[in-house]
Amino acid sequence: MINYLKKMRAEKKTYRDYRKRVNALPPEFKQAQDALEKYLMNWAKGSGIYDILGSVLEMFEAAAADGSSVEDVVGADIADFADNLLSEYPEETWIDKKRNQLRKSYKKNS
Repeated sequence: MINYLKKMRAEKKTYRDYRKRVNALPPEFKQAQDALEKYLMNWAKGSGIYDILGSVLEMFEAAAADGSSVEDVVGADIADFADNLLSEYPEETWIDKKRNQLRKSYKKNS
């Protein structure tokens, strides 16, 4: 129980630190980060999605420091960018979990 509470406390601190960094981004980058977070959380199965969002945040911070635009990072379509992230990290999504359940279910019946 104590380990669970410690883990939960550490995750809360990580999230608060993440939000501070997001809030420090220039407005266009903050808007894109918030939109990506909202979209990716629809597919997330756990806190591992924040590792992906943290990587995106690092890219946005570097791009903002270089004077680049959001489009320089995500390309012409932010939805394609988000979908590519999900396809690169399928283990962090519900889709992957459901696919594996389907495979197991099919094997049991065949």
